[in-house]
Amino acid sequence: MSSYAAEIGLFLRRWLANPLRVGAILPSSKALARLVGRNVVRDGNEVVLELGAGTGTITRGLVEAGVPEANLVLVELDPDMVAYLRSRFPKARVIEGDATRPLDLLPGHLVGRVDTVISGIPALQFPLEKQRSYMDQCFAACQPEGYVLQYTYSLKSPLPYQLLEMTGRRLGLALANVPPAHLWGYTREVAMPAAAAE
Repeated sequence: MSSYAAEIGLFLRRWLANPLRVGAILPSSKALARLVGRNVVRDGNEVVLELGAGTGTITRGLVEAGVPEANLVLVELDPDMVAYLRSRFPKARVIEGDATRPLDLLPGHLVGRVDTVISGIPALQFPLEKQRSYMDQCFAACQPEGYVLQYTYSLKSPLPYQLLEMTGRRLGLALANVPPAHLWGYTREVAMPAAAAE
């Protein structure tokens, strides 16, 4: 069985067990993983924090894009998915916990050192103050030049970036995802890295 088939099987079992906790109807696609992988900060020693890592499809895309597995920090709430991630990505740091509170989980020596935060959390569903708290924590995890990637099925930005005092830009669309997924980048800096479209 391929790793992607195993991911789908695990995803469906966990969705059936708790459909409200799993925020999608299928795992992220390889197309979305490639799109995300092309838009992470790249400096040869980048640290990437993935919030809501699920079954690791995006994680696999990051490794295939050249991000060192040992530089990945993966946060996931579901214990079965955590066990799968630990077996699939043994060099990554896999943390079981609530990804909406990354600063409570991130090891202290990594706070302020993350280059890219990747959010698979459905932040569009949060009230404004929870969105603000979540993004404040994401940016606090980052180094000054770091930024946050958020994928969404919405046609608009999943975060009201002007109200949250951020810069936001749509970086691409993965049509082969079910449903199609948009990738947005957010920063508290004026300039965003150049987009790498799918």
